[in-house]
Amino acid sequence: AIAPGKALHGEQCGVGAIMMLYLHGEDWKSVRDVLKEIGAPTNAKELGIPKKKIVEALVMAHSIRPDRYTILGEGGLTKEAAKSIAKKTGVI
Repeated sequence: AIAPGKALHGEQCGVGAIMMLYLHGEDWKSVRDVLKEIGAPTNAKELGIPKKKIVEALVMAHSIRPDRYTILGEGGLTKEAAKSIAKKTGVI
């Protein structure tokens, strides 16, 4: 969890899934819309998490389990790329 006590882990995963689906070139908008339909958060504000924490989480995510493959690659995302993804998906 990137902000313990702010939002449920699963809620944070749902928002993260929106951004990862965007990176995979998948239909992230449908997932976002379904989450909205059920009343789940779809952005940083609804999670109660500062925008900068979302960007920080994306930048450091690749290093959490360095032994596993991730779409973020070995070098992860730059701060600029992370911010761009979060903005394009409406997360921030």
